[in-house]
Amino acid sequence: MKIFLVLVLFTCVIDVTFGYCFAKVEDGDHCTPKDGVTMLAGSELLMPEKCEKCTCSRQSDSSSLFLSCCGYGIHGGVYAPPPGCKVIAGDDGCSIKMVQAIDHSQPCVQ
Repeated sequence: MKIFLVLVLFTCVIDVTFGYCFAKVEDGDHCTPKDGVTMLAGSELLMPEKCEKCTCSRQSDSSSLFLSCCGYGIHGGVYAPPPGCKVIAGDDGCSIKMVQAIDHSQPCVQ
């Protein structure tokens, strides 16, 4: 029980950023990653407003399409900065920048 409490407290203290991916099978001749956007089979779509990249591909064993979208940059993985540092989005909103936790204008130094 003590180990569980220590782990819970530890995860509350650490600043961690997580990435994500999702996928779905779609019928028809195009993929729809969001309202009003369509993609043809074999195409890729970069959505910098969400730091997300989607691909639309034809499944080899059927006429269905496979839509796969993953976060990139700040949404592309797990970042656990060293003590005293924090991970923030870069100037473009998607790239990562490691800065001092108490002063985001200063780079993380060890």
